[in-house]
Amino acid sequence: MLARWRHKHAIAAATLATLLGLVCMEAEYWVAHGFPSSEVSFFASAVVVTLTGLALGRLGGAALGILGLAFFAYVNLRYGAPYLLDYVLSILYAFLLARSRRELNWQGAGWLHPGWIEGLWIVLTYGVTFWRTTSLDKWGWVTGRPW
Repeated sequence: MLARWRHKHAIAAATLATLLGLVCMEAEYWVAHGFPSSEVSFFASAVVVTLTGLALGRLGGAALGILGLAFFAYVNLRYGAPYLLDYVLSILYAFLLARSRRELNWQGAGWLHPGWIEGLWIVLTYGVTFWRTTSLDKWGWVTGRPW
């Protein structure tokens, strides 16, 4: 998928990468805590939304990118981000949004160029997320202690 990002199928490849990331994220939760039945409906909904974004092409990629960035900002800031994929998926959604904006020609000069706004969003939300995760003492996955 990574090799196709620079070509004409970049949005589809990025969307499929987010879907793979969601599957891996759920697997990471399952390994860490078991897979509660309450996660099944969320996971199914996330897969349906991702596949809908894939079917809608560039516009679906932009919408999915915005939705993914907003969702992970909320979850990571609300609960802290103790899982590695909480950080990785935000970057995939930022890439998806930037690439979709470029292909939709939703860009401007300077900092409105695709990638700048998304990059600024990542830097700001990660800074607050690192602080929040530290304040909640949820770095157990890094230190090897139980969490």
